[in-house]
Amino acid sequence: MADDRVFKAVVNDSTTKLERKNAKDTVRTYSPSYQTDVEGNNYNALLGKKIGDEIPGENVHEDMTGYTLKVTGGSDKTGTPMRSDLHGGGVNAVLVGPGVGYKGKRYVRKNGKVYRYKYGGIRRRRNLRGNTISTDTRQINLTVVKKGSRPLGDIFGAGDEGSE
Repeated sequence: MADDRVFKAVVNDSTTKLERKNAKDTVRTYSPSYQTDVEGNNYNALLGKKIGDEIPGENVHEDMTGYTLKVTGGSDKTGTPMRSDLHGGGVNAVLVGPGVGYKGKRYVRKNGKVYRYKYGGIRRRRNLRGNTISTDTRQINLTVVKKGSRPLGDIFGAGDEGSE
C-alpha cells in the first residue's frame, strides 16, 4: 500500500512567538505549528531516527534549507504515543505513572455523579511505542532548533497553522 509510506510531520516553531486574545481579552503567546506530509526519499531518511535526534529540515520539506529540527515525539497508526525512555520501535506494555501516555486519573461514581480524582501514586499498565521511528509510525512531532533563511509561515502558507 502506498499510503503506508507517509509520515505526518508536525513542526513546532518554538523560536517564533505570536499573540492572540482569548474570550476575556487577555493576550496569550503561543508558538505556531505547521503540518506536512513526508514521503519518498525523505520517508526513508527519517526511519531509524530516535526521539532527541536532530535532523536537517530538507528531510521534512524541500524548502526548509538551513533549518535543523529535533524529534520530540510521535504516534503510530493506532494513536499509541512514542515514549523517549523505551528503546526500539515496537509496542511495549509498561507500568507507568502520570506522564507521556497516561494522565494519572481515576473516575469514581458517587451519588449518581462522576468525579475525577488524581491520586498521588497511581500507576497503570499502558501500551506505549518505543523511541525509534519505524514503518508503523504515522505522526512525527518536531521542533525548530536552528532557523533557516525563509520563515516557516512563508514555506507552509499564510496563517497560524498552515498545512500542505
